[in-house]
Amino acid sequence: MPDLIWIILVFILILIGIIGSVLPALPGIPIAFTGLLIYKLCPLGETLSWWWISFCAILTLLGMVINYFMPIFTVKQFGGSKYGAIGATIGIFVGFILPYGFLYGPFLGALIGELIYDFMDKKGAIKASLGALLGYILCMGVNIIICGITMTIFIIHLTFTYFSNN
Repeated sequence: MPDLIWIILVFILILIGIIGSVLPALPGIPIAFTGLLIYKLCPLGETLSWWWISFCAILTLLGMVINYFMPIFTVKQFGGSKYGAIGATIGIFVGFILPYGFLYGPFLGALIGELIYDFMDKKGAIKASLGALLGYILCMGVNIIICGITMTIFIIHLTFTYFSNN
């Protein structure tokens, strides 16, 4: 029975990580990694190689770096300024408190930032805002992939360990 509790806890943590990949208020990748690390430290997961834990740790760090730089990079690639990049970042967090705001928050934040920077260049502001939205969507995709890899490692190891022993 204690094994089942560990399995459920780890599964829930990784699932929250996947949900956090879409919702900016939850640090999805670190939560999923924490779940896998807990699994490694429990009796059932002790045979999981530290190589896989290290691999997921590197992916977690890489994902966190991408989350920080991707919106800034895409705003810049779409002709935006530092104001647009800052606005997009603020928009991600402010958008979380609004219904479905995590979808339009980066766009509106970058738009407002660009309009503060240069009110006359509305076309450039919209273009940079689309870059912010694209950056946010790309980050969500990267986060989902990394959390999916974490979940896959957990499920494969669990399948070969738990079900082969029982």
